[in-house]
Amino acid sequence: PSLWRGCAYWLHEMLPQWEQTGGDVSKSPRKRQALALLVHDGISAFARSYIWPLSIGNNLNLNRDLYSILKLKARSLRKEGGTLLGREDSAKLVQTDLSRTLSHLGLFEPSGPFYDELRDVLEAYCYYRPDVGYVQGMSFQAAIFVLHCNDDFAAFTCLANLISRPFFQCFYRNNSNSLMQRMQIFDRVFQSNLHDLYKYFESLGIRSDLYVSLWFVTLFAKQLPVPLCARVWDIYLVQGEIFLYRVAAGILKLLSPSLKAKESDDVLRILLGNIADELPSEQKVLAAIEQIRIPKDADTQLQKLMVQEAVQEFKSEQAAI
Repeated sequence: PSLWRGCAYWLHEMLPQWEQTGGDVSKSPRKRQALALLVHDGISAFARSYIWPLSIGNNLNLNRDLYSILKLKARSLRKEGGTLLGREDSAKLVQTDLSRTLSHLGLFEPSGPFYDELRDVLEAYCYYRPDVGYVQGMSFQAAIFVLHCNDDFAAFTCLANLISRPFFQCFYRNNSNSLMQRMQIFDRVFQSNLHDLYKYFESLGIRSDLYVSLWFVTLFAKQLPVPLCARVWDIYLVQGEIFLYRVAAGILKLLSPSLKAKESDDVLRILLGNIADELPSEQKVLAAIEQIRIPKDADTQLQKLMVQEAVQEFKSEQAAI
């Protein structure tokens, strides 16, 4: 009942305000408090189909006509071949990855109900951004959007706008400086909250980038059960990148007793495998995440990095005009 009341409040109170302000409810303390409470309590799948697109926005100004053109191009090239630009040839990897995406659900296999939608979204993105192409891991993010958005165009719009953010582009483009700084920020959070486990990983020679990069680039969609992953996304879309460091540290906090009893290979097997099998209930995972604190120096470093990336992005846009 509380979830349905929250859904009704979103539809009748929050969404009209969100649409009027472009997602900015910060000027209203009542709306801001309601937003934090609703996200904390969970958002219904029905409400997510409205809330996520509004949270992410459409700064890329994507429209259905463009999406239709991209889909037609993908289908034509798939059947007849043709000249490819940049990393467009990476589209051939999409079909290979579809059945591996959330395979336990069986929804994205050739006979599954969402196979065509997921393929269309990923191939369309590949041809929309031939400079980036399809990168393995994208299929998990796209799958979560396909499951929660009203149609494949909405899923494509959410995916393209979300992964255009510097956080994801530093992984896709292998920006070594941005990647290094993000790993430093995570290590600071990890060390501050879980000092013993951090030191144990150091003794085993397990660097954070060996596992947390995979968690980040898939937004935990490969690691967490879909309902829990959606809850994590709810909060991430409100709190921003800083929340992802808390999620990663929260997961390690819960796995800590088991990890401390294992050697290097077994630790990595767990961290790179299906950690959902190792985690307790959804509420306990969220409670563990909530207990993670962000050190001030880590927060400051992230804010500086985000400003630097925003400036670089602005300069790039100006140079392209």
